[in-house]
Amino acid sequence: MFLPPDMSSVRHFRTELKRTLEDNGFSADNIMQIELAADEALTNAVAANVSCHCDETIICRWRIDSAKFTLYILDYGSGLSENGSLPDNDKELLRSNQNQCFSTFLDHIKNHQSRKPDTLPYNGSGQKHKNMGKGLKIINAMMDSVKVMFHGEGMVDEAPAGFKVMGSIIALEYDRSKHL
Repeated sequence: MFLPPDMSSVRHFRTELKRTLEDNGFSADNIMQIELAADEALTNAVAANVSCHCDETIICRWRIDSAKFTLYILDYGSGLSENGSLPDNDKELLRSNQNQCFSTFLDHIKNHQSRKPDTLPYNGSGQKHKNMGKGLKIINAMMDSVKVMFHGEGMVDEAPAGFKVMGSIIALEYDRSKHL
């Protein structure tokens, strides 16, 4: 899919993603987890483009191989620097807490989001958007594997030492056979 850097594209993306997952036999619980992570990843991509004043199209591709779902989202933001990455001090959003139920996890996310709204485009106009921050933590909690790569100057690399970053590519994997 080719999507504009506008939050209105999330609905179209989610509809197509959900249809594909249903057609491939993913359970409602699997779909809910994948949708949440995918929404966060696409929101991050929109925010990355907006923060760099870039109106380039965001590219979303996915594939399903048996029980394994893989999603790639390519944006044109500047990526995360070591100084800009989120600290791991919010223990409520870390996956290591195995005693935490899914609804409690979602409650912690909603609480965090209500404290930090920002402005993102929606149908071309700026709208307050609560879904800011903690995106990578949410994605990591929902997916089996999360890999962030950077692209620029004809290269793709996990650690962009020595080249100008023109954007990022996030690869998310979910294996439904691990979530029975």
